[in-house]
Amino acid sequence: MITTLERIKEIFEKIKETKIGIYGDFCLDAYWVLDPRGSEISLETGLPAKAVAEQYYSLGGASNVAANLAALKPKEIRAFGIYGNDIFGREMISQLKNINVNTDGMVIQKDNFDTYTFSKLLLNGKEQPRIDFGTYNKRSKESDDLLLNEIKKAAREVDIFILNQQVPGSITNLEFIANLNEIIKDNPEKIFILDSRHFADRFENVSYKVNNLEAAKLNNSNFDDKNLISDNELKEIAKELYSKTQKPVFITRGENGILAFDSSGYNSVEGIKLDVELDIVGAGDTVLSALACALGAGCTIQESIELANLAAGVTVQKLHTTGTASAEEILKLAQGLS
Repeated sequence: MITTLERIKEIFEKIKETKIGIYGDFCLDAYWVLDPRGSEISLETGLPAKAVAEQYYSLGGASNVAANLAALKPKEIRAFGIYGNDIFGREMISQLKNINVNTDGMVIQKDNFDTYTFSKLLLNGKEQPRIDFGTYNKRSKESDDLLLNEIKKAAREVDIFILNQQVPGSITNLEFIANLNEIIKDNPEKIFILDSRHFADRFENVSYKVNNLEAAKLNNSNFDDKNLISDNELKEIAKELYSKTQKPVFITRGENGILAFDSSGYNSVEGIKLDVELDIVGAGDTVLSALACALGAGCTIQESIELANLAAGVTVQKLHTTGTASAEEILKLAQGLS
């Protein structure tokens, strides 16, 4: 690792002065713990009812990215997305506010939109078939226009902007992306870092954050297995992606760390070898958040990927949860590696 412990501490101080905007698919994860001992036969249907012994909720999707940002304590986090007029939306907004996320840019759509909620039923410790809300959402042009107006104003005021799209079909009006591209074009000095599962090829002038398979697909390279992509091939892919946007490209390589390419050439960091059980769920959100904080604070590409790598090294050790990484946890891990 090139970045020293003292420099990491300096970076965290700089992050405290950084303002970050995030647009995305804001979601809520619901956990309903079932206990069949409380089940009874419904008089109306004759079917057994499912008794919920415990329920709890956590932030998912772009909401989880916001939670990862909050763990690093930037000066301001401003959220921009759409949610429904429902109990899940109210819970999500409440949780975002509790971690000091500014939700003034969140747009509520009362019709044809349910807050994206992934309800996980747990029976005897095992997850049952999930119940999803928001699958058939249709964003209105009115909602999109309100959202674009908020993003346009904020783009001039934040240090960096995250674009995070995770839910299939979540952008129902492709004109929204075209208009968002215009906002990005009008702010050439601003970094817009994109992590999009389904629409990455439609965005322009953005800094890509992708995994190796996503990078290959975005570059129209035919790979079905990340293990078949050699380091040299991945470097060529990173270079090609940079040529499309002229913005830094960040490619996560799982246990092999992170590769980046920009006008100065290649930067990379090897994965951290951890001799413990790991849970990689949510690691991508952690990397995205740490990258945004570091870049927004004016760090170099190498410093940014090293910080993101350390942050992911913290969260993958948190089992059965989409955890976050605080400055204290990152420093502790870095000290153990030095």
